[in-house]
This record gives sequence, structure tokens and C-alpha cells, in this order.
Amino acid sequence: MAAGPVAYGASLQQLQNQEAQAQRQLAAEEQQYNQTQKAIATTESEMSQLNNALAQAKQRIGSTSVQIAQTDHNIAVTQNLLNSTQAQLTDTEKQLAATTADYNHTTLLLAQTKRSLVHETNLLSGQLQLIEERGSVGYLDVILGAHSFSDFISRAQLLGQLAGQAAHEVNVIKREKAAYTLAQANLKREKLFLSQAAASIAQHKALLVNEQTLLAREREHAVVLKAQAQQEASQVSSGLAQRQQLYSQLQAQRAQLASGMAGLQSRIAGLVAQIQALLSQFNAGGMSRRALYNAMYPLVKPIGDQWGVPPALIIAVITQESGGNAHVVSVAGAVGLMQIEPYTAQDIAHAVGLSASTVDQELYNPEDNVELGTYYLHYLLGMFQGNTALAVAAYNAGPGAVQQYGGIPPYPQTQQYVRNVMALYALYSSY
Repeated sequence: MAAGPVAYGASLQQLQNQEAQAQRQLAAEEQQYNQTQKAIATTESEMSQLNNALAQAKQRIGSTSVQIAQTDHNIAVTQNLLNSTQAQLTDTEKQLAATTADYNHTTLLLAQTKRSLVHETNLLSGQLQLIEERGSVGYLDVILGAHSFSDFISRAQLLGQLAGQAAHEVNVIKREKAAYTLAQANLKREKLFLSQAAASIAQHKALLVNEQTLLAREREHAVVLKAQAQQEASQVSSGLAQRQQLYSQLQAQRAQLASGMAGLQSRIAGLVAQIQALLSQFNAGGMSRRALYNAMYPLVKPIGDQWGVPPALIIAVITQESGGNAHVVSVAGAVGLMQIEPYTAQDIAHAVGLSASTVDQELYNPEDNVELGTYYLHYLLGMFQGNTALAVAAYNAGPGAVQQYGGIPPYPQTQQYVRNVMALYALYSSY
């Protein structure tokens, strides 16, 4: 009969070791799975950002293409205006040249007319002066030189005609001079107007040339922007393709990890079933306390040494709390081998290097559960100056209750708990 409990203990220890190893492997794969999931989320976010960047680049390409087309249209319109302005300037310059030639010709004619007028005026002045100097004598010479009365009448009429003709010629010359003067003034005004028009057209042409230069620069800038947007779109497309390839690889890796995790969970479930069967045998009396102690000792010894708590005390608490069942949960929510309550685990998680945000899950890991419970015993032993009975009472009822009553609280359940644990501690210490 002695070989039977030892075999059960060895089997339980072996199964628990296998379960712990499988749990650690599962935790590692879960961590890798979570990292892969995070990488997938990051890649999806990067792909979304790259898609947005690609859409923006395409939008800029379209915008710059429209800008280039509009600039080309404006350049064409400006070129047409420039051609029209140049033609207008050329025509105006021709008109100005013609007007200048007419003005010069009219000036020449006016000079000739002035000379003719001066000549005629001088002749007329000479005749008038002669008449004034000679007076009636001159007329009488002409008239008295007639040989008959009819000749006298003819000579008198001839003198009247000569005087009238001379006056008429003077008036004609004056009118021609006035007409030429007016024509010269008109031509001068037209020449001034054409000069101003030519200057205005030349200024407009210069403005159009400047506008054409600005439009050409604007088009060059738009072409550069379009080229940059096209290059950016190409780079984004390349990056997006790489992210899509990585995304596919990560999804395949996630599927592989999920499959491996499912296999591990199935294996753990089988190990747990075997452990539960062995523990049922213990609880039914099929396994001795010595066999349970032997099965638990390898698990608790390193942890007890780390925190200065005797392994026999740790195993006594485990036996009383869970009977060695790593997955039992009490009605109060206490979890695992040492029945740690989640809020207590969160308070002490930092002391054993666990995260308070994940410690609720870690309680189901036998090693982490024992480490949390052992640290708590270490803490209570320090609080009550190494008094084991008070530390055990505080483990069950809470340190506040022990402090309130100045000893083991008068709760029947707590007092029985302390008696059981202390008896088991004494028994295990003898092994």
C-alpha cells in the first residue's frame, strides 16, 4: 500500500509540472499572439494611413493637373491678347508713320505757301507803295496815255481789274495758309494721339509679357508639384504593397498561433482532468498527505526559500485552502491553490513582479498563485513579528480582524482554520 501513494504523488507532481510547462508555453504563445494581433492592428492602421496618403496624393495630382490645364489656357489666352496687341501696336505705328509723313509734307507745303504769300505780299506791297508814292500821277499817266475816250475807258477798267485780281490772289493765299495751318494743327494733334496710343499699347504689351512670364512660372511650379505628388503616390503605393504583404504574413502567423494555442489549451485541459482525478483520489482518501506533500514540495520550495517562508507552512495552507486543486474558485471568488482573492492579488502584485492589470488571470497559474500566497504569508508573518498562528488567522480572516481582537478572532470558522493549518504544518514539518 505504501507504493501506491508515492506513485500517486509522483504522478500528480509530474502532471502538475507538465501543466505548468504547458501553461507557460501557452502564456508565451498568447503573448506572441497578442503581439501579432497588435502588429496586425498597427499594420492595418498604417495601411489606412497610407490609403489616405495615397488618396491625398492622387487628389493633389488631379488638382495640379487641373491647375496646369488652366494655366495653359491662361497662357494661350494671354498669347492671343499679346498677338492682338502686337498687331494693334504695329498698325498704330504705321498710322503714326503715315501721319508723321503727312505732317512733314503739310509742314513743307505750309512753308512753301508762306514763302509764296510773302512773295505776293511783297509784290502787292510794292505796287501799293508805288501807287501811294505816285498817286494820281501814276493813274493819270496810264489814263492820259489813252489816245481816245474808249481807250481811256478800257485803261480805267483794266486798272480796276488788276487791282481786284491782286486783292483776290492775296485772299486766296491767306485762305490756303489758314487751311494749311489748320491741317498742320490737326495732324499735330493726331500725331500726339497716336504717340500716346502707341505708348499705351506698348505698356499693355509689357504687362502681357509679364503676365505670360508669371503664368509660365506658375505652370513650372504646378508641374513640379505634380511630379512630387506622383513620386509620393508611387512611394505610398510601394509602402502599401509591403504593408499588405506583411499583413498577410501576420494573419497567417496569427492563424498558426491560434491553432497552436488551441492545441495547448486542449492539452492543458487533459492535464487538468488528470490532476483533478488524482486530487479526487486524495480527497477520497486514495492519496496520503505525505504523497500530496511530496507532489507539492518541488513547486513551493524555491518560492518559500525566496520569501523566507517554510515550505511545510505553504503546503499546509494549500491543503487546507484547496486540497491541491489549482483551478478551484470559492463562492467568495478566491482562486487557485492558495485561494487568493483578486483584490488582495492586485494589492501585492507589484511585490512579486506581476502586473496588477493582468494578475486576475495569473491567479490561475499554479506557480504565480503560490508565489502571491507565499508573499502574503511573508507579509503577515512580518506584521505579527513571526507569530505563525496569528499570521495564519490573518490569512483567513484578514489582518484587521486580528488587530481588532488582539489575537485570533473569536470566529468559529477562523479558529478551526488555524487549528487545521497548524496541525498540518506540524505534520509536514516532520517529513
